[in-house]
Amino acid sequence: MPTDIGEAKKALRKAILQKRRHMDEAVCRQYGRQFARKIIDMPEYKEADTILCYAACKGEADTWILIEKALEMGKRVALPRVTGPAEMHFYKITSMKDVAPGYYDIPEPVENCQEEVSEGFLVVPGTAFDRQMHRMGYGGGFYDRWLKRYGSQVTACGLAYDFQLRNEIPFERHDRMMDIVITPDEVIRKGDAADDND
Repeated sequence: MPTDIGEAKKALRKAILQKRRHMDEAVCRQYGRQFARKIIDMPEYKEADTILCYAACKGEADTWILIEKALEMGKRVALPRVTGPAEMHFYKITSMKDVAPGYYDIPEPVENCQEEVSEGFLVVPGTAFDRQMHRMGYGGGFYDRWLKRYGSQVTACGLAYDFQLRNEIPFERHDRMMDIVITPDEVIRKGDAADDND
């Protein structure tokens, strides 16, 4: 059975990433503005002193506007840096000058950013999400491992384009779940699916 799930995940991941690769940069930025507006209005964001966020690249839902806004608002902002095989940690940045291409050319905090952060409002990338709050990543296990360790200290919020949100996605026991999933049209919170009687 796990092999079947693994194969299903691979097929879905390939199809979605192919679709995402063809997205125009201007469209990604436009969605980024929509996501930022939605997040900034959320009580979970307003109450958080610290924002942990991925630095968008390769067609991911744009987070640069959100990062800049959080810095302007005086929130503590941290981005992930890969520190070993399937291992990452979040480090505080104080400006966009603290970010440079790192692992696989993904933007990361530069080496002199040493203050590690492990609590706050966490914005998570992914390949696909579903309405039961499952997340499918890129297959490296970085976020699953990090969330296994620190998940109780964060509110995990997944960002998804409309085509990345499914009614159900294949998941395994080690896959970590989200507290919130945001699309351009919806904000879905844990428990919303359970309230549906249809």
